[in-house]
Amino acid sequence: MLATSPRVSKTDFEAATGWAFKPEGACKGDVCIPLTPKPGATLELADITARMGLPLVSEPAHDLWAVGPDSVGAKALVSAEAPSLVLPDLDGNLFDLASLRDKKVLIYAWAPY
Repeated sequence: MLATSPRVSKTDFEAATGWAFKPEGACKGDVCIPLTPKPGATLELADITARMGLPLVSEPAHDLWAVGPDSVGAKALVSAEAPSLVLPDLDGNLFDLASLRDKKVLIYAWAPY
């Protein structure tokens, strides 16, 4: 999930992550985490991701926050399925990573920091 604010609506969080807030907690499929979000329609990403064990990366100077995929103990991905990712190729044409579904793919990422 990508956000442009450290606060998001419950509706946006649920739509982007697949988690749903129910009386028994935050649920996704058969998994429920017993927690109750603080009252109100807005969630603090740092608070809710910490309570759910979800990774969060932020770059406040550029108004960007990213909630990572579900993980087991924050050490391993629950699935090997890559998230939706559409980026321009070297010729400027949009390329959708999903077009490679069911094929082995190596994703190499580099950052100069």
